[in-house]
Amino acid sequence: MLHAFKYDCLMQLILEDAAPPTRDPESAEEAVVALLMQAGRRLRTRHQDDQVDPSCFPLAKVLLHHPDGLRVSDLAARLHLDASTVSRQIKQLQDKGLLERSPDPADGRASLVQLSDHGRDILHAGFRRRLERIQSALDTWDEGDREQLRLLLARLATDLAAASDAAYAESSYTSTDSAPTREGNS
Repeated sequence: MLHAFKYDCLMQLILEDAAPPTRDPESAEEAVVALLMQAGRRLRTRHQDDQVDPSCFPLAKVLLHHPDGLRVSDLAARLHLDASTVSRQIKQLQDKGLLERSPDPADGRASLVQLSDHGRDILHAGFRRRLERIQSALDTWDEGDREQLRLLLARLATDLAAASDAAYAESSYTSTDSAPTREGNS
């Protein structure tokens, strides 16, 4: 019953993000979950100048770092998403002229997807708007607090990735019914 109480309290924290929280999180874990959900929701909020749904930003960020393009299957693997989810996002970007396909020189049957020049400009602008939102929130923080935040967030990201990878590996060895998937938010 204690777990149900903690879950209820955590959900209350998460759902109260429109107003100041009525109580502080009881643990660092509760604070992280509440913050990540709230921050994710706020960063996915569509800006009036956005020409792309923010759900495509993770895919676009990977493509920004691979200007020569990637196969859809490789892109899906890097994002830990199902290929059908990635294909829907690619179609959305391609329909807007933000993404191009080219033949894969290593395999004529396959194609590579990459951002068009226009796509890079549009997505850089979307990322810049979100960065400006965060900069505005941190304007009153002194440099020491900002650096401490940077270091702790980097550490948290590394530790979360390691924990996720360990959980995925464990599920791969213990699953007997079906192969594990790593479907993320689309």
